[in-house]
Formats: sequence, structure tokens, C-alpha cells
Amino acid sequence: MKAIVLAGVGDVRVEEVEDARIVDETDAVVEVHRTAICGADLFPFHGMTPNFETGTILGHEFAGRVTEVGSAVDGVKPGQRVVCTSTISDGTCAHCRAGRPSQCLGRALFGYSGVYPRLDGGQAEYVRVPHADRCLLALPDEVDEETAIFLADILPTGYGSVTRGEVGVGDLVVVVGCGPVGLMAVLCAAKVAGTLIAVDGVAARRALATRLGAHAVAPDEAEATVADASGGLGADVVIEAAGAPAALDLALRVARGRGTVSVVGAHFEPDYPLDNALMFERELTLRFTIGDPVRDRERLLGLMAARRLEPAQIITHRLPLEAAPEAYRLFDSREATKVVLTP
Repeated sequence: MKAIVLAGVGDVRVEEVEDARIVDETDAVVEVHRTAICGADLFPFHGMTPNFETGTILGHEFAGRVTEVGSAVDGVKPGQRVVCTSTISDGTCAHCRAGRPSQCLGRALFGYSGVYPRLDGGQAEYVRVPHADRCLLALPDEVDEETAIFLADILPTGYGSVTRGEVGVGDLVVVVGCGPVGLMAVLCAAKVAGTLIAVDGVAARRALATRLGAHAVAPDEAEATVADASGGLGADVVIEAAGAPAALDLALRVARGRGTVSVVGAHFEPDYPLDNALMFERELTLRFTIGDPVRDRERLLGLMAARRLEPAQIITHRLPLEAAPEAYRLFDSREATKVVLTP
């Protein structure tokens, strides 16, 4: 089968690889109809993932049709259209039993190796899905695969930033960073917030945020805009979706007293200089979220089927799987906001 593999830093290739197959009785094989590039794919692409194995098949956002299931799988059947969670969880560890699958002791991320046990991903014609009954969700006729891929990761992640940030009806909400996850946060927060401000340095992303219901501004306009909108108090909730120290700095500055900063951007800085004086003086809450597709995807799927959430409107590029090098170039350079690939 054809698949996108990471051959080295900055070097993605479409190669012929061994066909996906059933290994364990809880596995399924899915024929991939749509797959997407996520910001997390850029960490190994740039050599930032320790011990990442060259040859790993990339991609953790995919949807398609089940072609084969293991003997212990009874939740999905061959022929069903499905979307898969971005990570696997075993359902048996203490975290899973307590309803925290994103913290599963046996978790792995599709398309990753090194920091997790290797699990080949879905930027391919077919993919093996372990723990299929937990990972795969059958799709209704009302939701196509292109829309469904958002349930794999970024829509539940954006939604999680809103719910764990405890956004209330009428709140002043600021989203810092309007990449795909930030735009999903905008999409979800727009249903609740009284005033919604989106901050990003890329004009095309600001345009998408405006389309989704936010007042979009550049980073150098953010503090004045929030002050004007709040009478100088600051935002009730700030969602930081950029994953950059400067973005988190800004988020903390524009939060009101007793406000919440809900961080959904991926941070790996071990020495971030948190301003404890500011945190203490304003009594701020700082909360980090990975996202929980297992918990939230059915709720979100229902909203998508009812056309109350339409995440596919942020897709800017649709390309064949064979165009992977160009797709990664466009996404890495921010010429593309969301790229969908078709095997």
C-alpha cells in the first residue's frame, strides 16, 4: 500500500510499504478515505521528537471504511464508515477507569514513535487500528469523511479548551492563536461567548476566525482591543492555542482578575518563566488541556449531523496523498491552514 513516511528531518515521502493487517484480536483495518495534516505532525518533521523512528507512517487524523476486524471486535463491522481517535487507550488502566483516557498509561498516538510506542498512522491507503471498539466511531449518513476527520483530534481539543476553561454564557473570550485548533476553539466558543476576540499574526487565519464569528485582530492590537471591550478589566477566559511562550505571555496579560487561561497549545518548555506575581495578584487559574475525543466525539458528531457545527469550512487545501511533500511545505509555511489528503 502507499503511505506517507518520514524519511528524515524535513523529508516526507510517499512510499510502498507493507499492507496494514490484523495483529491482535481487538484490531481493525480501515481503508482511509480522508486524512489530514495536524500541527503535531510538524514536531517529528522538524526533528523535535526524541527517538522518532525514520520510516514511521505519519498522521493521526483519518476517516474511512472498515475492511476487516479481529475476532474480539463487536462494536464496528466491515463496510461501516468510521472516524478514529487520534490516540489509542486500553480502557483498563486506572486513568481509563476513572474517565481520563487522554492520560491512559498505555496510550500511543497514531503516526508517532519515540515518545510513545510506535504506532503507524493514517496518512496511508489503509491503517491498522488497535483497540478498535474504543477508537472507531461509526458515522451517520449525514456526516461525510471530510467533516468527520475533525472528530479525530482538533475539534474535541478545541471544544475541550472551551469546556475546561469554563466559558459561560455572555463571557468575554479571547482565543490566542488561530491555527486549526484555535479555529475549532473559536467555532465552539462562538456558540456561548458574549464577545469573542481572536488573535493571530496571519491575515488568512484572521479571516477564517472572522467567518466563524470572532472579532479578529493582530497580536499587537490584542491588549488594546481587550481593554476596550472589557472597560479595562480583561477577558473572562483566554484560550491559548498557539503553543508558544509569547502567546502564553499575552494570554496571561489580558486575563481579568480571577479569570481563567485555558491552554490547549502544545508546550514543551521546561523552564517557562511564569510570572507568579501576576498570577497571585489577579488570582488567575491556569489550566492545560490535551483534548478527549473518546469523551466528547459523540456529542460533537450529533451537532455536526444537525449542521450546528461545520468545522470543514476551515479547510484551505485538498490534495492527493501523492502530493505529500508539497502539502507539508504549504502547511509548515502557513500558506495552508488545514490540508486534507485523499488516498
